[in-house]
Amino acid sequence: MAARLVAWATVFCGITAVTCAAWVVSLPGADQLPENGDLGYVTLISAVSLSWTLTGAVLVRVRPRNTVGWLILGIGAASAGQLGLAAYGGYGVAVAEPAWPMAEAAVFLACGLIAPSTFALPTVVLALYPDGRLPGPRWRWPVAAAVVSMAVLTAVVPFDSEAYDDIVPGREPSAVLPADVLAPLIAGPLVALALCALVIAAGTVRRLTRAVAPLRQQLAWMACVTAVFLVVLAAFKAPVAGAVACCVPVAVAVGVLRHNMLGIEVVLRRGLVYGALTAVVLGGYALVTAVAGSALHRRPLPGVVAAALVAVALTPLRERLQRAADRLVYGVRRDPLRAVADLGAQAASQGGPDMLPGALRAVARALRAPGAVVTDLDGHPMVSTGPAFIRGVSTSLRAAGADVATLTVAVRGPDETYGADDLRLLDALASQLAVIVRAVELTAAVEQERDRILEATRTERDRIRRDLHDGLGPALSGIGLGLDALGDALDRRDTTAQQAFLARIRAEVFGTVAEIRRVIEAMRPGALDGPDLAEAVRRHARSVAYAVPVSVTMDDLPSLPADVEIAVYRIVAEAVTNAVRHARAQHIWVTVRAAKASLQVTVVDDGRGADGSTAGVGLDSMRRRSEALGGTFRITSQAYRGTTVAATLPL
Repeated sequence: MAARLVAWATVFCGITAVTCAAWVVSLPGADQLPENGDLGYVTLISAVSLSWTLTGAVLVRVRPRNTVGWLILGIGAASAGQLGLAAYGGYGVAVAEPAWPMAEAAVFLACGLIAPSTFALPTVVLALYPDGRLPGPRWRWPVAAAVVSMAVLTAVVPFDSEAYDDIVPGREPSAVLPADVLAPLIAGPLVALALCALVIAAGTVRRLTRAVAPLRQQLAWMACVTAVFLVVLAAFKAPVAGAVACCVPVAVAVGVLRHNMLGIEVVLRRGLVYGALTAVVLGGYALVTAVAGSALHRRPLPGVVAAALVAVALTPLRERLQRAADRLVYGVRRDPLRAVADLGAQAASQGGPDMLPGALRAVARALRAPGAVVTDLDGHPMVSTGPAFIRGVSTSLRAAGADVATLTVAVRGPDETYGADDLRLLDALASQLAVIVRAVELTAAVEQERDRILEATRTERDRIRRDLHDGLGPALSGIGLGLDALGDALDRRDTTAQQAFLARIRAEVFGTVAEIRRVIEAMRPGALDGPDLAEAVRRHARSVAYAVPVSVTMDDLPSLPADVEIAVYRIVAEAVTNAVRHARAQHIWVTVRAAKASLQVTVVDDGRGADGSTAGVGLDSMRRRSEALGGTFRITSQAYRGTTVAATLPL
């Protein structure tokens, strides 16, 4: 609370001082004063002083323990006080009749306040920025030397006749030090302040190169502000320099309070690179134009016209170089069509497994991102480029009206975010990348389905080979041996043996026929070779729909083993066929759903039903298929109330 009272009391004193200066300027005879009587000068210094004072008060209120706020407040108060005291003292000594009270003392104080308001920023403020503490013990020496030097100047300058003459022209101060004593007392502190400023500036640059966020961004902001202020102060006249001086404390306060919003490191880096490249392009353009104009000066055409013609001829080259500089600094965000074309060319030139990684690299290059990753809908990485990263910008990849993946591109730096142009470019590239991701997914699905069909075909072929070798082969060999024995019995005319051999051969033939039926029933249905189980069941239902309408209800089934798929299809096909042939049904309902660890298969018709006492071959086949997989089979039927075939197969 006390800090706030002191801060706002200082602001009130500063406002009083500049008001006093403005009042003095309005008095008659004020034009006799060199600067303090000029309204424009007083207005400019008043604005600068009040901007420093008010900004310092805000910093003190928000960060009362940060010394930087107090220094900014003190510099503003010193500047305002120097202006008010110089105006009061100068008018009171040189113009007023009689002289105003304490006017000469006011001139003495005004001369002394010049030093802190001038030299504090590049020395003490820069050293204590941004948290109000010195970076290390070694910084005490240059800061202490700067403080001592400013104190010496504050005490000595009032005794300098030249400084007194700047406020009160043509008058001598009542107390003047000898020149041989005064000169070293002023020159020494000035040299010391210059050396301290150089040492502190070098230390700040060293801190900047070694610092990490957020201190790095704060120091970069301060270095930029100080450099701009010194350049403007040296190169421009009072109005421009004063306007920049008004902005300096505000910029310092922003660096202390809101450094995360600035992105100053990016601004400096890109601004310097872009400015340097642009200067090189324009300089080379101007040089070639000037040389050509000088060479053609003695030609029939005037030199100016010749130079203009050369300039027009070289304009396309300059524009191409300028676009190259834009791409180097900003990437291709200013030419999104080029980025999309590069992405398409990258996808067209590489196929197979390299298509998606190549397209992702093209996206990262277009955005100048250090890395990027595409993840599926479950969050698992599909493909990535560049080093691993934590922070990034994500966008959904949509194709055919549905999300297919997520694209995440890494940020360019710890505190660098993508602008609106970058995000628009990212959206344009994401739509193209989504098509590529979808194409890769479909290709992988086709390859997986092809592998599944090939594996099923190999398995079926191996089974048939085993069945033929182990079942039909021995059976046919036995029939052949029986025929040989029957031939011998015929030669011997042994009727009893002939009858026995015929009975045995007949039994072998019946057994072989049964084995052939078993092999055929165990074969994988051809309907399962192309689509999935649900589509195969629906195709069979459509094939009998001309006789009886069939409604099929199938949940999203998990991946099923091949033998379970075959059993489900055979049971459904056999049950539907029986209902069509024998039940005289008007409608058939087929339901297949997964429940816990089992698969429920139900076929219901509204036909005439049966007593179920006599099981045909089809019913026995369905029961054997269910029981072979460890499942159950049940059939219920009532006369003229329909039949229900239910099978439960474990998963």
